[in-house]
Amino acid sequence: MKKLIIIALAASGAAVAQAQAETAEPRGSRGEFRAEMRALIAGDGMDVAALANLMHERATARFEALDADGDGIVTKDDVLAAAAERAQSRFERMGPNEDGIVKHEGRKGWRKHGERGERRQPLSEEQRAERMQERTSERFARLDTDGDGMISPEEFQAGATGRMERFAEHRERRAERRAEMPEEMREMHAQFRTLMREGMNLDAFSGFARDRASARFDALDADGNGELTADEFTAGVSERAERVFARMDRNEDGKVTSDDRPNRAGKRGDGHRSKD
Repeated sequence: MKKLIIIALAASGAAVAQAQAETAEPRGSRGEFRAEMRALIAGDGMDVAALANLMHERATARFEALDADGDGIVTKDDVLAAAAERAQSRFERMGPNEDGIVKHEGRKGWRKHGERGERRQPLSEEQRAERMQERTSERFARLDTDGDGMISPEEFQAGATGRMERFAEHRERRAERRAEMPEEMREMHAQFRTLMREGMNLDAFSGFARDRASARFDALDADGNGELTADEFTAGVSERAERVFARMDRNEDGKVTSDDRPNRAGKRGDGHRSKD
């Protein structure tokens, strides 16, 4: 029975791995930020102050990068120029087709037109088999909650129920984030989805990026003088950190650790499988 379960898990694992590869984010500042967060979580855990400090450092670094002349002031032209530059590199990572068009076709995504970011060296058959075996073993261990080396129908059903619950929770958190989003940002997200469905070229994507950057600048420009100081640029970071932290701190103990991961050993809590 265990062999049959492993074969089934391997097949489903391959589908999951492919889906994850299609939605992988390119490396960059966002990847570095997430790596720093993971390092905090893997240590003694991350509290809201540490997250706020990390986000503040990131915002300050972005401001300094925009403030090319170092006068402590960032204008809308500075922000729009940076947005145009980022738009071009991001568009190239999306992999436009031979006509310079990026189009999202449902679950296929847009990678059919190219590869996002730098091309990775393909894995050998041995490496693929090893990676699949590791993932299959991890999935088996999560389902085998009593640690007897077998998956009972009850354990299998519990795992399926847990996945459904986590999926429902994910949808709920997503809805909460959308509800917190300002109306203009929701409209921009809808505009972007429309562009992706209809097919988008570089000009359209650059225009979208400039509009979004302009709206964000206006929201930050508290005194409306067309210039941003470092204080204006980093205003609201603490509030955003608190909202992000609240979503991550699933057990509400004031620290985000690996125990807050919903798929740890198939359940929340200490993540250890009982053998009693």
